[in-house]
Parts: sequence; structure tokens; C-alpha cells
Amino acid sequence: MKGILTYHSIDESRSVISIDRETFERHVRWLASGAVRVTTVEELLRLPAEESGIALTFDDAFENFAAVAWPLLREHGLPATVFVVSAHAGRTNAWGGRPEPGLPELPLMDWDTLARLAEEGLEIGSHTASHRRLTGLDPERCRAELVESRRAIQENTGVDPRGFAYPYGAFDGRSREAAAREYEWVCTTELELLDEDVSHELLPRLDMYHYRTAGRLEAWGSSAFSNHLWLRGQARGPRSAIASK
Repeated sequence: MKGILTYHSIDESRSVISIDRETFERHVRWLASGAVRVTTVEELLRLPAEESGIALTFDDAFENFAAVAWPLLREHGLPATVFVVSAHAGRTNAWGGRPEPGLPELPLMDWDTLARLAEEGLEIGSHTASHRRLTGLDPERCRAELVESRRAIQENTGVDPRGFAYPYGAFDGRSREAAAREYEWVCTTELELLDEDVSHELLPRLDMYHYRTAGRLEAWGSSAFSNHLWLRGQARGPRSAIASK
């Protein structure tokens, strides 16, 4: 069994993008226990079919990642990828200048912090320049969101990002093709495990908001875990916007 886990913010707001610190610490204790192999996304994709593994990803690059998550992960030698919204580095998650209803407005890591963490072993990925939905954008604007983000990350951290995550998990045929040209692997928000034949430009992930209950993530590999995942998938439905063109 293989899967990519998704976190956003480590805070106490109980919003749909938030995991409280106590829950996150519990997850880290289990991840560090050796119950399952924790590795990078790229290494996870190379693991033989019979091996089990997990990769950790964090969307949006919240400042609380540097303050709370990274010290714990680094202490236990757990790798992670953070997807950066380049034009918002050092600002907040008020995309387009307005907070999203129901979500806390929180500070994001600045370039100095991101560069320091990259030197310490954090993998930096792209989450576009402005966190716009890529669906429906004209080809030039869609490409600019991808290219400008990659360039800014390179210039400010010295890292050439290999991975990308679609904002809101939204993509269509045009954005899928553009992302595949710019990045080696691309993450969606489809709530599924990794199949052996999964496309590297459509990697599903497991949103940890659905695994806050004690014992739920720790049931990894069991029938209870699989049953919960199936039920969540049925309730959630497809979240990506997939078009034929």
C-alpha cells in the first residue's frame, strides 16, 4: 500500500485546511515508529509494487510549517515536500487579496525561511504563482502561472522544483498538459492510494483532515483503513475538474 499524505496548516481553528498540533504530533509519532516507510514522492513512485510507503506533502507553505511541523519532522528524519505559492511568499493565504470564507487567514513562509529549510533538507515544490484555479485559463495565463512560480522558486531558494500541486485540485486537459511539460510529477487532491499504473501527472493524495481521529491513520494497511477511505471517497466525490480539451 502506497499513499501521498496532504497537510495544509497546523493550527487550532478546526477549519478544513487545518490540523491541530496535538493531532499532528500523534501522526508524527506513528510515522517515526517504523510502522511504514516514509520517503519522498519520487522515491515512493520508484518503490516495488510489493512494498508499502508514505510520502508527506504540505500545500501553501504556511509559516506554522516552519514553526511546528518542520522541527518535528527533522528531529525524526522524516522527509517532506512543501508546495509554494510564489507570489504570496511572506504574505498570507488571502488569495487575490481576499480571505476565503470559512478559512483562517494565516501568514506564509517568506523566501529566507524557505531557502533555509531547503538547505536543511526540505523539498520545495510549486503551487502556481497566485493560487488561481487553472481550469478555464487561456493557454498563456495558465503557462505563466506554472513558469513564473518555478522561476521565482529557483531565484529565491536555489531549488529547481520537480513537483507541482494543482490549487484546489482543479485541472483540465490544457493545465494537465502544461504541468506535465514543466514538472516531473504532479499532485491532485483525488482521495485515493497510489496504484502501480498511476500517471505521474495525476498523483492522488490522502487529505489528513479526514484522518484526525485517533487511530485512523495508524490503521494503515488494514481493512478498516481501506473501508474508511472508500466511504470518504463516496461521500466526497470527484473534486477535480477534468475536461477533454
